[in-house]
Amino acid sequence: MTINQFDQNALYEAHLHACFAAVREGFPHLTVSEIVDPPQEWFDAALARQVVMHLMIAELKWPKRRVVQVEDRSREAINRALRTIDGRLESLRFASHYRLMAQRARSLISLQTTAEEAVA
Repeated sequence: MTINQFDQNALYEAHLHACFAAVREGFPHLTVSEIVDPPQEWFDAALARQVVMHLMIAELKWPKRRVVQVEDRSREAINRALRTIDGRLESLRFASHYRLMAQRARSLISLQTTAEEAVA
């Protein structure tokens, strides 16, 4: 998959895909579909979904309103996700794991960009 750097929708989707893939690696017992749409009462899947939203906003710098709109979530749900992950980042162990997922997401995006440049 290559990224059209000038298509904001394609760029957003590529970043989201990279975040889901990275978080899936960080939560290996969950499937991507369980992270995308966490089953009721699956708190680990809900946490993984919150990590994805946090990565998109805090790490990849997508505007919160864009994430709210594209993901069809309420502002409160996104704000709750950000607060939850910010709170969890106070734990050194969780922060270390989060950094690994963030680095993996960036690596996946970089690989997509590099593949596009190699083709061009």
